[in-house]
Amino acid sequence: MKRNRAALVTSVSTAMLGAGWAAGVVGTAVAAQDTPLTTTIGAVGTQSTSTGTSVSPSPSASPSASASAAATDPAAAATTPAAPAPAPAPVAPSGTFQSATVKTRYGNYQVELTVEAGTITNVAMLQSGASDGTSRQIAGSALPTLQQRVLSAQTYNVQGVSGASYTSQGFIAAVQNAMQAAGI
Repeated sequence: MKRNRAALVTSVSTAMLGAGWAAGVVGTAVAAQDTPLTTTIGAVGTQSTSTGTSVSPSPSASPSASASAAATDPAAAATTPAAPAPAPAPVAPSGTFQSATVKTRYGNYQVELTVEAGTITNVAMLQSGASDGTSRQIAGSALPTLQQRVLSAQTYNVQGVSGASYTSQGFIAAVQNAMQAAGI
């Protein structure tokens, strides 16, 4: 009786192992009551059972094994996806990109970025704040510093200029908007 049970477990284990390999699953050992667990030697190796029979799965499923498994088991076909094609490398943007107008308490700010192969090469001011004397003085001092920081860092996430908080906020928001338009 124990010999028949061991033979049955061996047959069932062998069938489950074959189905697991075809489906790409490295199975879990299964044992009947009073029967020792199946042992595995290495990650891919020979499995031995209590009856002395062994099964040696191939390290990788062959296309014919996958096809025969798919023909007999539709679930096996669903679990063996085709390898996806590699995505093409993204093309770095080039051109000029204008921001939306950013309104602040002391005027509007709008920039035009010149981008070559994903690198910002110029930041031109289209609108640079209010036209009163104090705003022009602050913008005249702060904007060249902010433009240089953006060109050096290649990002809108730069430090503002002390004493020019509204100018800095308007400029940075405009550059961020233009960078989004450029896709960088």
